[in-house]
Amino acid sequence: MFPILSAYLYQEKKITLPGIGRFELIPVNASTGFQTVEAPGWEIRFTENKAVESSENPEGLFALLGSKEAISRDESRQQFEEFARNILVKLNDQETVEWENVGILEKPDTRIAFTPKAIPLSPFTGIAAQKVLRDHAHHPVLVGEKETSLGAAREQLQERSAKKSNSKKITWIVLAAIIIVGAVFFLRNGCSLQSAGNQQQAPVQKAGPTYKLE
Repeated sequence: MFPILSAYLYQEKKITLPGIGRFELIPVNASTGFQTVEAPGWEIRFTENKAVESSENPEGLFALLGSKEAISRDESRQQFEEFARNILVKLNDQETVEWENVGILEKPDTRIAFTPKAIPLSPFTGIAAQKVLRDHAHHPVLVGEKETSLGAAREQLQERSAKKSNSKKITWIVLAAIIIVGAVFFLRNGCSLQSAGNQQQAPVQKAGPTYKLE
C-alpha cells in the first residue's frame, strides 16, 4: 500500500495515518549561498499525533485505494486503518519502518521519529551563482563603507580623473604665465637674455709704486 500512499501524498501534499500522525509537503523557497543558488522545492514534514483518525483524510483517498484494489470505499478504509495499526505495532516493537519514497519511521523511545528520504522534490536543480555585470544595468557595489551602483562608481572615478587632469593643466598654465611675465619684466628693464651670463672681462688694475727714486 505504501506506493499508492506515496503517490497520493505527492499529489495532494497531505495524508494522515490514524494513530500515528500527519505527513505534509511544505514548500521550500530558493536559497542563495555564496557560490550556489538552491532551487525551490518541497520538504516532507511529520507531526506525531496518536489521536488522529482516518476520517481526517478526504474521501478521495479511499476512492483511490478502492479503485486500485478493486474493492469498495468502506473496505478500502478498513484496509487503510489495518495497515496503519500494523505500522504502529512494528514501531512499538522498535522495528524500523521504511516508507518507500517518503522516509523512515522509528520509535527509539516514547515518541515516533521520522527521517525524510533525501530525494529531489523539485523540477529544478541548483545552479552555480555567477555575478553578471552588464554595461547598462545598475549593480550594487561597495565603495569604502558606502554601497552604491556600478554606474555611479564609474561616474565618480571619471570625475576624479577629470579633476586631476584639470589640476595638472592649471598648474602648467600658471608656470608658463610666471615664466612669460618674468621674461617681459627683464626685457623692459634693459636686461636681455644674453646678459644673464657674465661675458665681460674685468680689467686688471696694477698697483702704483709705493716708493720714490732719488
